[in-house]
Amino acid sequence: MKKRVILLLMPFLLGCKSQSNSGAQFKHVVIFGVDGAGGEFENIDTPNFDRIFGSGSINYHGVAQSPTISAQNWGSMIYGVSASTHKKTNSYIASNKHTDENLPSFIKTYATNHKKATYFSAVNWSPINIGLFEDIENLTKVNGSEVYEGLSSEDIDQKVADSVVERLKERKDRVVFTQFDSVDHAGHSYGPESDKYFNAIKNIDRLIGQIYDAYASKNLLKSTLFMCVSDHGHKPNGGHGGDSEKEKSTMIAVNGGRKKISQGSCESYTTADVATIVLHALNEPLPSHYEGKVPNNMFLK
Repeated sequence: MKKRVILLLMPFLLGCKSQSNSGAQFKHVVIFGVDGAGGEFENIDTPNFDRIFGSGSINYHGVAQSPTISAQNWGSMIYGVSASTHKKTNSYIASNKHTDENLPSFIKTYATNHKKATYFSAVNWSPINIGLFEDIENLTKVNGSEVYEGLSSEDIDQKVADSVVERLKERKDRVVFTQFDSVDHAGHSYGPESDKYFNAIKNIDRLIGQIYDAYASKNLLKSTLFMCVSDHGHKPNGGHGGDSEKEKSTMIAVNGGRKKISQGSCESYTTADVATIVLHALNEPLPSHYEGKVPNNMFLK
């Protein structure tokens, strides 16, 4: 069991409110998406996660969308609305591109006003890039499960991380989105209390460290917001989709720059908050239809 890295927690739990879009400015945002991890990073030895986010804002006890399925929750993160609003499902996004102009991804929202910026989305589970993110200019996509079909989920996750590191050699993208899938595979097959599941999270921790170190080598740590999120958890015997506490469990951790991130947590977090947090970090006006918020103590005022 690893030690908790959250300090100064209790004062914030007494009153969590949304925060307006002012003050927090970063040039880059990097999102580490860990499918099926719930809040289990709290309970597993993850040295890279701890060194990156230990002095930042972490919430291991957020609430996922219902049903606790990937499309519903990644969709909420990407669109800034509840699953009942965006209505995306796994089967739909696997074969239908996202073209709804009234529900743009946070990347498209930002790109509309920043024509020269570039973006990168590297995912293991390809439907995220097929049916959640639009096909837009300056957004480069890597669909891992298609490009590397036949490899194990662990090996595809490694390829996803490698693609981010390679991309950084030639471009400093405004937003980088990643999704790793091997933890979810382990959760389905062995359950979230198994050594296989724990080891899968430890492996993703290693990949997160590789990407972070690549940013450090480019002197980009001060200008980058790093975010780690999960979409849902698993039942004790594996699987998800219901409303049990374990399945509804989700995590967010943010850190980056100096004197911009609070150290602590706020209980009021759902997956629909991610798009708001990203645009807030980039100092971009928030769309009026957003249902998500920025936790009050996540950014320093």
